[in-house]
Amino acid sequence: MQSSTTIQLFYCSLNTDLLDDCSASIVRSWLPENELIKVDRFIQQSSREQGLMVRGYLRAVLSQFADITPQQWQFEYGEKGKPRLSAAQYKQTGIQFNVSHSGEWLLIGVIHNAIDSNTIAFKSADSVIAEEFGVDFGVDIERRRNSTNIHAILHHYFSSPEESALLALPENQQRERFFDLWSLKESYIKAKGLGLALSLKSFAFDLKNLQFCPLPVSHEPLSVTHKVPDAHMTSSTYKLLNKELLLSDNIPLSLLCETDTKQYVTASNWQCYLGRIDQTYRFAISVGCGAENKVVVKAKQVNFSDIF
Repeated sequence: MQSSTTIQLFYCSLNTDLLDDCSASIVRSWLPENELIKVDRFIQQSSREQGLMVRGYLRAVLSQFADITPQQWQFEYGEKGKPRLSAAQYKQTGIQFNVSHSGEWLLIGVIHNAIDSNTIAFKSADSVIAEEFGVDFGVDIERRRNSTNIHAILHHYFSSPEESALLALPENQQRERFFDLWSLKESYIKAKGLGLALSLKSFAFDLKNLQFCPLPVSHEPLSVTHKVPDAHMTSSTYKLLNKELLLSDNIPLSLLCETDTKQYVTASNWQCYLGRIDQTYRFAISVGCGAENKVVVKAKQVNFSDIF
C-alpha cells in the first residue's frame, strides 16, 4: 500500500499594523523567558514586533493539530539551531514543522503523522524524530529583490550545473531564476538541519522543466479552542492571497558524488516543490520522504486576529 504525506502550508501576514498592545500582551504571555529574551534582543522595533508575531502564529497553528494550548508548546533545537518539538510532545503528537519569513510574509509548514505510543520505546529527540517517524522537511519563502547582486553570489554559492543553466537564460530572466533556485536551496538546507555546514555547491536543482499548476488557498478561520476572553483586537486590513497559488512539483535534485567532485547523482528519495505567490514572492518545499510516497500539499492563509 502506497504511503502518503500531507504537507500543510500556512501563509501569515507580518504587517505589524495588525499587532496592538492587547495582542502583543497575549502572545508574550504564551512565551517562555528564553523566547522573550530572543524577541527583545532585536534592535529595531519592527523586528521585535515581527518576531513576536512569528511566535504567536506558530503556536496557534500547532494548536490546530493537538489538544495543546499555545503556551504549552515546548521546543528544542538541533545542533545548528533547527527548531522542533520536544521529544515528549513529538511522541504525543507526531507533528513536524518548519518556518520561514521574508518581507511581509511568514510561511509555516506542518507535517502531522499520528503516532502509536504503544509501538515505540522512548528514545532521544534526535533518534525519535530522525529515525523512527520523522522525515527531513524544510520550507522557504523568498522576496525578489532588485538590489541583490546575483552574479556576485552565483559563482560562490551555486553549483556548476545551476550556474551554467542560469547564465544560459536571457538576462531579463536570470534574476527570477536566481531567487527560485535560492528558495529551493534554502528549503533543502533547512530540511537537512545542517546550516552552512552543508555546502551550497554540494547539491543542484534542475528547473528546465518547470510546470506550474494551481494550488487552492483556504481562507477559512482557524479553529481556535483556546479563545481568549475579552480580547479586543485592533481591526486592521491585511493582504489577501489569491484564491490559487502556483506550484511545480517533481523538481529534480542531484547530490555531488563523493568519489567524483565533478559528478552529480540524482537524489531519488527527495521530493521538491517550487511555488509562486505573486511576481515578488516565491516559496519552496523539500521533503526527504522517498520517491514512492504520495505527497499532498495544502495551503491556507491565516489572519493574525484569528489566532486568539
